[in-house]
Amino acid sequence: MILGSTRSIRRVPALICAGLLLLPGGARADDLSDGRFRDAAIAQIRTGLTELTIDLEADPAQLSIGTETLDLTNLHQRVQGLSEAERRREVEAFLGIALAKAAPASAPGDFAAIKARLRVQLVPDEILQQSPQIAHRRFSETLHVVCVLDEAERYQYVTREMIAGWRVDPGLVEAAGVGNLAATSKDMPFQLILADRTPIAALGRGDDDYALARLLVPAWLEEVRRALKVDGITLAGPTRNLLMAWPADSPARRELAAEAARQMRAGPYGRSDELFRYDRGGLRPLTAAERKEYGR
Repeated sequence: MILGSTRSIRRVPALICAGLLLLPGGARADDLSDGRFRDAAIAQIRTGLTELTIDLEADPAQLSIGTETLDLTNLHQRVQGLSEAERRREVEAFLGIALAKAAPASAPGDFAAIKARLRVQLVPDEILQQSPQIAHRRFSETLHVVCVLDEAERYQYVTREMIAGWRVDPGLVEAAGVGNLAATSKDMPFQLILADRTPIAALGRGDDDYALARLLVPAWLEEVRRALKVDGITLAGPTRNLLMAWPADSPARRELAAEAARQMRAGPYGRSDELFRYDRGGLRPLTAAERKEYGR
């Protein structure tokens, strides 16, 4: 099983400076980004559980224990300022909960039972390189559509083996995931950024880890477009928890696209700096001619 992170709101206060949207950087603290925090957690695990197989992921904030991939970002935030003894207790509690809650995949033939828990996600190539068993289809040059089983504290990626066991068409699994996400997105707000009382951008965020995945929810994108009061919008999903949108003809479009790229590099959960257009005709990646307007 591959575990997603525990739920957390990543607050990114928006500032207007010279008419442009600036999002403060989301770079992780040094000991998390350079792997020292992960090394310390591994050393603590080894103290009591020497028989476990621990693998290092490309992301220094992640490690794999057996078939489970654990994200340490929220744990790192929780232990800041604690004493050494308190830190050790927090790490032990985190690992105990993560490992105890790791349940096997739903039994074959249980599609009806898990259908309501399905959600879609958009992930980059790196996720599939780390876990090639995940069922997926290509969405764009940089992203793939995958499905997950959503739970209160984490989610589990749907694998090809799981779909085969359910004996259903992969398209039905994805359709259920999109439908469920659309239903939960009806009341998901977005932050409208104004300059001189004119909407210049919108930020989709939340505490449910599905901000980027709302690129797959046309009704939610239409609400954003209407709020920006334009015929077409440009969108970027730099991280899993942040979706940015602005008028397609915005005079600040290059600066906004550059900010999206910066957010992707800063992370956490960097996804893509690819740009998309949404209008009444639907969602699509920018054409080569449109990308030139962004210097790409």
